[in-house]
Amino acid sequence: MEPDQNCSRCGKNYPSDLMTSSAVGNRFCQACWSKLNPQNETLRKCPVDGTDMKKRLVAEVVAIDVCTQCRGLWFDQGELEVIEKKSREMGWQDGFFLSVFMM
Repeated sequence: MEPDQNCSRCGKNYPSDLMTSSAVGNRFCQACWSKLNPQNETLRKCPVDGTDMKKRLVAEVVAIDVCTQCRGLWFDQGELEVIEKKSREMGWQDGFFLSVFMM
C-alpha cells in the first residue's frame, strides 16, 4: 500500500488510491480533479463583451476562463489564491503564467 499523498491543487492529504495522476505526474484529489475538467462547467460568456470564453489550464492547477475577443481573464472563487500559492512554490522565473498567454 502506498503512503498518503498531498493534492497538487488544494494541498490536503489523501490516501494514494483516492488520487488521480495527471499526464505530467501531478496528483489530485477527486474534488480538485473535477474542477480541472472543463466538461464539468457550462460555457460562459465574457462579462465585458459577451463573447464565448475558453477554459485555459494554468500550471495544471487552475482552469481559468479567457475571453477570445478582449483577452480578459476571469477567475472562479478561490482560483486566484491557488495561483498565488503555486506561484510562490514554483517561483515566477519558471514561467508560471506562460500557458495563459500562449493562445
